[in-house]
Amino acid sequence: MNRIMLCIIISVLCVSNTYAQWSVLEGDPRIQQNRSELYLYQVFSKKEWNASNFASPADMRWHEIARYGMFIHFGLSAHENKDLSWPIVYNRKMPDAGHGEYTDSAWQNVWPSEFRLEKFNADEWVNIAKRAGMKYIIVIAKHHDGFHMWDTKYSDFKITNTPFKRDYLKELADACHKGGMRFGIYYSQRDWYHPDYAPIDSNTVDKIKDPPYYKAKPGTEIKHGITHQKYIDYQFNVVEELCTKYGKIDEFWFDAVYWGGMFTADMWESEKLTRMIRLLQPGIIINNRASLPGDFDTPEQRIGMYQRRPWESAMTLNGSWAYSPEPVKPVKDLLREMLMAAAGNGNVLLSWGAKWNGEFDAAQKDSLLKIGRWLKQYGSAYYGTHGGPWMPTEKVGAVYNAKTVYLYVFNWSDEGVKLSGIGGNPVVSATLLNVKEKLKWKVEGDKIVLSKPGRTDSIVTLVKLVMTKPVRDVNAATVKSIFSDPAFGRKILVKTIEKTEWESHFYTVDFGVIKNITGLYFPEKNAAIQIDVSIDGVTWQEMGTVDESSKEMAFTTFMTGINLPGRKLRYIRLHITGDAADVKFDVFAK
Repeated sequence: MNRIMLCIIISVLCVSNTYAQWSVLEGDPRIQQNRSELYLYQVFSKKEWNASNFASPADMRWHEIARYGMFIHFGLSAHENKDLSWPIVYNRKMPDAGHGEYTDSAWQNVWPSEFRLEKFNADEWVNIAKRAGMKYIIVIAKHHDGFHMWDTKYSDFKITNTPFKRDYLKELADACHKGGMRFGIYYSQRDWYHPDYAPIDSNTVDKIKDPPYYKAKPGTEIKHGITHQKYIDYQFNVVEELCTKYGKIDEFWFDAVYWGGMFTADMWESEKLTRMIRLLQPGIIINNRASLPGDFDTPEQRIGMYQRRPWESAMTLNGSWAYSPEPVKPVKDLLREMLMAAAGNGNVLLSWGAKWNGEFDAAQKDSLLKIGRWLKQYGSAYYGTHGGPWMPTEKVGAVYNAKTVYLYVFNWSDEGVKLSGIGGNPVVSATLLNVKEKLKWKVEGDKIVLSKPGRTDSIVTLVKLVMTKPVRDVNAATVKSIFSDPAFGRKILVKTIEKTEWESHFYTVDFGVIKNITGLYFPEKNAAIQIDVSIDGVTWQEMGTVDESSKEMAFTTFMTGINLPGRKLRYIRLHITGDAADVKFDVFAK
């Protein structure tokens, strides 16, 4: 069998980074390559991995074919046009200690008393998702604020105790089943409302600034709070309820990421819990946010690059998970995110939220329907494909299905596109799908060369390649830098500080204007260098230190419970702690 070399560029996040999570086996090269962001990876021994529970490849197939789903973020926070939970809950519980903006009486009493959803129509929501080209819907049943969007018998803090009175989750589940839409449930193990929730006994830990954000007090063992077993019992009850009252559930979405040990499987009895879910819902797929390997990885607010293991990137229409009046991202950007995800062998779960009255925002609906019209015309180049056989880059992505390869050309260079040939599987034909022009192409040695057409599409130029034989195998190699991930933008500066340029062991870079810097990469081994950043050149913030064992430093900004790639700054100051020496580094920005 011919083997096609394809690089894995991993989305290492939240974040975003964000609250992403990659589940990996011991020895995975990413662990060494991305030492500055080890908290993004939960590492399992082969024994631990094999002892866990998984969906079968056949059960996963629908998800891989679907590629694109809707993530409905809707709840009490819509009262203030805010994201769910993070900005509203005043007293967050460990290990998410912190404060939101509103009093407990506001979000626990006043807002529920005004929750009427006069314009909510589950059938309309499902119809919009279908017209948008989405193949499945994930609905938030309970977020971190602990408010139940269904008629549970295990709490009074629920939607059926509001003026709306009806079971919101049931209406959406029924609409999905009636409309032929795959249906999934999001359930957060975190619960800042429940009186028994205490995954960590705060008396046993001290807070620290980096993940997992706590450590054991000297001479003390970290323990659960004394009431937490009651919370676990409650959680088994409500999850069983979710899995038995709402018909077929295709996907279950947990949301307590491992995050360097911040949340662990014992806090939820995750192995027992997920096995119960699979027993109650045969064929269901479950994400990796219960501190188990799970069936797929979960980037967030960024598009990952290629990996064989399935992944699903949770993205937003306008930067907010729930409804916000902020402008929607351009349709061009949303489509490109989806296509880059497919080229990386992943899905996009696009988040949207209704207004307080249950109405779909007109501008958001319009953007989704524009995406749907594009997919209706060119969906054959998207749905049901596999990422590969060529490595995705900022300019070009590729997917394949049997003998057909589709190229997503986002930016043409004047020299066209050059691809490494696939040994024993030559190209039979190459045509443009969405540009009315004949594509010129040729084979030069071991390269396939596609000439730049006279006209290109403003979103993406689609090229269809027909191969002699089916594309069957992808042999994954690795790359060295997290900055290959497009979430970190592009390289804006390549700099060498000469030995004589250090002033008392300091060197300052001034960009002249404020930029959104995502990080630094040092290609060579250096003595320890401390990195500080500033907006005004007066007040400085220490970002950390790079040395021989860590060549990369990602800059992130914390927003709504996640760390997003990028930090606004004008100055970067480097402090070399050893003897002055020549130092090379690259700066990345978005």
